[in-house]
Amino acid sequence: MNLPPELVAAALVGASRAEMPAARSFPAALGEIYAALDGRPPEERLLLLAGAAALHATAGWLPSHAPGTEWRLPAFRPEGDRPVCSLAAADLLERMLARQDTTLFPELLSLLDRAGLRAPDALVPHILDRGAKAPRLRPALVPIIGERGRWLASLNPAWRYAAVDVADPLSCRAAWEADPAGRVALAIIVRRENPAAARRLIETTWRSEPDAIRRELPATLEAGLSLDDEPFLERALDDRDALTRRKAADLLANIPGSRLVGRVTAAAGDILILSDGRLLPAPQAPITDAMVRDGITRATGSAAAPGNQPRSAADWSRLITQTVGMIPLDHWTERFGMTPEGVIAAALAGTWPRTIITALATAARRQNDRNWAIALLTGDNYSERTGMLLPLLTPDECHALLAGRLAAGDDAGVVMILRRWTEEWDEASGVALVDFFGRQATIDPDAKLSATLRFLLRQFARQCPPAVAGYAAGNLSRLPANKAWQTSLAVFIDALKARMALHEAVTGWRMREHVGDRAAATPVFRVEI
Repeated sequence: MNLPPELVAAALVGASRAEMPAARSFPAALGEIYAALDGRPPEERLLLLAGAAALHATAGWLPSHAPGTEWRLPAFRPEGDRPVCSLAAADLLERMLARQDTTLFPELLSLLDRAGLRAPDALVPHILDRGAKAPRLRPALVPIIGERGRWLASLNPAWRYAAVDVADPLSCRAAWEADPAGRVALAIIVRRENPAAARRLIETTWRSEPDAIRRELPATLEAGLSLDDEPFLERALDDRDALTRRKAADLLANIPGSRLVGRVTAAAGDILILSDGRLLPAPQAPITDAMVRDGITRATGSAAAPGNQPRSAADWSRLITQTVGMIPLDHWTERFGMTPEGVIAAALAGTWPRTIITALATAARRQNDRNWAIALLTGDNYSERTGMLLPLLTPDECHALLAGRLAAGDDAGVVMILRRWTEEWDEASGVALVDFFGRQATIDPDAKLSATLRFLLRQFARQCPPAVAGYAAGNLSRLPANKAWQTSLAVFIDALKARMALHEAVTGWRMREHVGDRAAATPVFRVEI
């Protein structure tokens, strides 16, 4: 209990000898009592004032009115169609929030979101705490907390990142300014719903951001990238940080019709010429400062040629890859009057086939051109150079391609596909790849592709359908695998079993023991918590 110092001093000196403090030195409520006690004996006035002061301190204070700029508690909204996840899924989520078995944490969050499920109420505070400490996880955590979680997040300043209303510019701006460490995550979340709003948020603090954040923010524009983003990215080409400038140039090169693409096309001139049915590099003018600004690399040091002209083979290869990789592919078909297949055949017949094919594949990837992608993959026999184009194929096309490479015994082609395909395989492909890895495990461990395939097996564990887990465990565990493969196979089987349990917990359906009739799947009893 803290008494006013004036009363403490009077009590120590003595009520009859000390002068009582003036009424204005007390809070308003005590001042009124002081005035009402006028005329009473000093000791009585002192004791009554001390008692009133103690009661006043114990009772507390009325809250002051919050300024209009402070956070306002949102109205609680019903959950809608997002039910709580199963007890099994909640148990997995709780373990992973406690940083146990976190390898599958991103997959669990993605599965819950795709299934339209939310976390149980008891775990929401832990989820919000995890997001407060790990901003990079926020885009995956926010969808599974539901409306209760959003409401709860608004009560704690550390959790308010999860209560942002992406449809409200004021809410986004307040969160953006209050949490610099979470700006990249917030830009990703807002970009999903409103690309223009996310870009405007980035622009508000762009000039004052530290280099580390400036390097990450442009990448958030990849989702929904369009010509609307061009003015901002053009300004970023003059950024003080080299990595930020490079990322801005790469994004602009991915926008059809951007001014950067037009400038590079004009500056490159006749960098490729057609001679006797062969596509060849032509002598190039010096690399200007404007070209460097647009992402063209100039040779430096002792290898640099006078006049900023490329001199070594590496310089020429880099220049062709960078320029041709930005030029619209229609430019070449129109200029040479050839089909994509004709241009590719001419490139393969020339003296720089690897470089020119890589450059054309880079352009096809940036321009999302499926026709060129298929022509390049086929024309170059599915080499590593054109492997970057695999994501432009449909899953059915990629599954058919894999089946063809496996049937042809093209191990290098299978390796290329495993490197480049990032989506989950279908069951038929999963079974075929399990058999493929099983065969590889029984051959010479020092074979050319053995170490690469053992590394790719870990990636395949995240892409293999969980329904194949029983088949994989039954077939691979019986193999006479060499020692170099035994550990890799055991890790693969365990990872696939863990993913199967994960999918069962979220979807509520048991996986089959073996790949076969889908009717064998049985429902799991779901418990709401």
